[in-house]
Amino acid sequence: MTCTHHAITLACPIECLRPVLSARAYNPLTQACGASFDRLDTVADVITLLRTRQLNQVWGLGPRRIGEIEVTLVFVGLTCDHGSPLSDNL
Repeated sequence: MTCTHHAITLACPIECLRPVLSARAYNPLTQACGASFDRLDTVADVITLLRTRQLNQVWGLGPRRIGEIEVTLVFVGLTCDHGSPLSDNL
């Protein structure tokens, strides 16, 4: 999967996820309303919060949207621990 002209990587800004996520997942993710952490800047930030199960702190992100984010990250080739799922939400 590409982000404009390159593959989506951990260093990509969160905006690179816009074409591959629904608006219902992308918009809350970029605003991080109600969360105890600052706005997410990179794809790596998203993965870190997914792994530590903190994405549910974001208003508007429930199990369905978090699952969508996880599947999208796997689809674009960003997995952890040599191919194992990012979390066990699914």
